Amino acid sequence: MAIVLYSKRGQKRVVGFKPGALNIVTGESQTGKSALVAIADYCLGRDEIMVPIGREFATVAWYGALWQLHGGRAFVGRPAPAPGRASSTVAMLEFGSNLDVPEFEDLEPNTDSTSLRQQLSRRIGIEEHLAEPPPGSLRRAFEVGVGQAALLCLQGQDEIDSSQALFHRAGDRAIADSIRDAFPYFLGAVPQDQAVKHAQLRDARRALSRLEAQVRAAELRSANLDAELRALLNEASSVGLVGESTLPDDRAAMILLLQQARVRPIAEPAPLPDTAQQDRRMGLERRSRELHRLLKRVMSDRALLLDQQDGQSGYRSAIELQVGRLQSLGLLDLLPPDAEADEHSASEQASICPACSNSLVDGRDRTNVDLGHSLRSLRSQLGDLRAAPPARRGALERLEAEASRLRDEISAVDGALEGLLNSARINEDVPVSAVDFTRGRIDASLARIEALDEREMIILRSRLLDAERRVQALEAELNDDQDREELTSRLLAISRDMTSYARYLGLEHSSDNVRLELSRLTVVADTEEGPAPLFRIGSGANWVGYHLVTHLALHKYFVRQSRPLPRFLILDQPSQAYYPSAARAGAQTRDADPEAVKRLFKLIFDVVESLEGRLQVIVIDHAEEPEEWFERSVVHNWRDGEKLIPVGWLEEVADESSS
Repeated sequence: MAIVLYSKRGQKRVVGFKPGALNIVTGESQTGKSALVAIADYCLGRDEIMVPIGREFATVAWYGALWQLHGGRAFVGRPAPAPGRASSTVAMLEFGSNLDVPEFEDLEPNTDSTSLRQQLSRRIGIEEHLAEPPPGSLRRAFEVGVGQAALLCLQGQDEIDSSQALFHRAGDRAIADSIRDAFPYFLGAVPQDQAVKHAQLRDARRALSRLEAQVRAAELRSANLDAELRALLNEASSVGLVGESTLPDDRAAMILLLQQARVRPIAEPAPLPDTAQQDRRMGLERRSRELHRLLKRVMSDRALLLDQQDGQSGYRSAIELQVGRLQSLGLLDLLPPDAEADEHSASEQASICPACSNSLVDGRDRTNVDLGHSLRSLRSQLGDLRAAPPARRGALERLEAEASRLRDEISAVDGALEGLLNSARINEDVPVSAVDFTRGRIDASLARIEALDEREMIILRSRLLDAERRVQALEAELNDDQDREELTSRLLAISRDMTSYARYLGLEHSSDNVRLELSRLTVVADTEEGPAPLFRIGSGANWVGYHLVTHLALHKYFVRQSRPLPRFLILDQPSQAYYPSAARAGAQTRDADPEAVKRLFKLIFDVVESLEGRLQVIVIDHAEEPEEWFERSVVHNWRDGEKLIPVGWLEEVADESSS
């Protein structure tokens, strides 16, 4: 990778890095080192560029980055935003196997930031994948791309020592949500074709809903078909196309009769005489009134039965309560089964108890005998009530069947009456016979009825069953529980490396298990006292350390599992927590912890080396270590006046302004 800057006068500044290795950019403060993070972010498609405002960066006309891809290279150029603005959507993108940094004269916009992100995403292997927010969320699904991947590859100076935000720009809630939703894909915890399957599932559910609506509508039309046919036959009978004595009840016979009536020849169809038509209409009206009266009576009888049932239910409950109370007194054994003597016989056998002066019957207390009789009487009534419900249910069923039959007949009579009135009205308004009008209605009705053919219903139900099976199969493939299991398994693998790295750095709670918690996008140490999230672990050294171990463990996983993310990680000022503010200008003091800083850099170096050239880490820092591996990793040392923006660019601007 290389970062490229072009001045407004066409000069070029190339900051190159070694691929697949640790690259350290060290130097003094205010040399522009931290701007490398913002420029890399801008050249990955971000609309804003967060470089400092000042004379130095005002000299820049274009920012660029040369990315190494599998089997080639990509050059991204982004013009500096217009004066007074911090964002731009204009971009230049070129691909080539031996592509090199272009000259200033060759820079020309040919795309925008959205297309830039899409093309880079495809080039690094990110498939079309929609990240689905959790159920119930108001957020929309979005297509995962290099925009989300870049958030896992950058750590700014004010982010790497944060106790609240673990990832680049995660302090923005929308950005944090997008990281959280895209993480399962980057970890490989969801199928590669999940986006396609989600689209198929949405289409299958829509198709299922349409078929369910079609089946419901067809079933409803079929349920009303018999009444419609009877009404049509009555209308045909009223104009002489069907004889009154030939009206069947069978659906197939009614359809056949209507088909015959539709083509039956009539020599000279003429309207019925006024008297006959009037008699026919009055007869239908009388029949309609009679049917409504019968239906009202049936519904009244049904309501009466239901009221009786409610009342009897309350009475039965009261009787059962009394029986329970009497049984609780043990009165069942006080009266023998054959004790059927009435009050008169009991009174003849009565005597007086010499102790309490109470009446006795055959040596037993008269009160107990009466209670026993009451118990048997209540039981007899309760038995009668329990025997009644089956008969009442049968009566209710008969009444409901009769009401349904009456409603169908009312529909048929009303339909015939309506047809008779329509034919009379048409005969008054236009010169068309009632027979032709009825034939037209028969044609239209039979066309609808043919659409309700039983074979069509069978086909609809078969298609509905297939659609249900299709939805169930797709839902099984997109099983949320299985996805959660896959995600948990991968996070556990990453957790092992995080814990090992944390122990190497001697971080607080590193003796316990350390893990990444996606729900809050933070690091959690599982202690004996309970989980300790990053924001509850003190000191900046711990915050920096846990940021570092998390990103190193993640990128090690991404590399080993060949996940489609950029193969670089940029860390800005990871040693800042180990030096006082004075030392950040480049001079280390006795307050520093050189051993801790050395362990930090050595961990980065060892992880990069273990991946054998498949990960590039760029560290921007002030530190200098007298170690061979450290010195070998330093690619830029910006001291003694060397900066990101060459001094000559500022001098030329000053010369122009003075002249």
